[in-house]
Amino acid sequence: MKKFRKAQCPHCGNKVGIFNTWVLKTQGEYKCPKCGGYADIELDSAVYLLAVFAAVLSALFFVGQMLLVRVFNIFSLILVLLPFVLFFVLSAFLVRLRKPVVRRRPPSGPPKPRPQTPDGSGEENGKEKENLEHTIVMDNFRKL
Repeated sequence: MKKFRKAQCPHCGNKVGIFNTWVLKTQGEYKCPKCGGYADIELDSAVYLLAVFAAVLSALFFVGQMLLVRVFNIFSLILVLLPFVLFFVLSAFLVRLRKPVVRRRPPSGPPKPRPQTPDGSGEENGKEKENLEHTIVMDNFRKL
């Protein structure tokens, strides 16, 4: 039961509400409103076990209902959906917030020099002018 707990900010320890945690499950990053710190959102590994357990339990309920009662009514539907509803509610307690990992790039050498154009400016003015002449805006100005 120690795994089931509210998510909390790794910077200041501020606990996140259950509804906000439920919404956060599908996002990749969380910004704490109290301290302004960023955190990565991760799901605990128990979520996957809980999902498999819910699917297997629901399948057992369905097969048992069809073999024993041989009628699929509203009670059967509720019984089959119950494990998924419980999974949906409990998964909000298995969201974890972790400090983001900062990956530093190794310093690259000096910047590469730009190739020189025939006029020695280093810029390709000819291509820019050529591209500008073939735009929709320039075609509209020519019609005026």
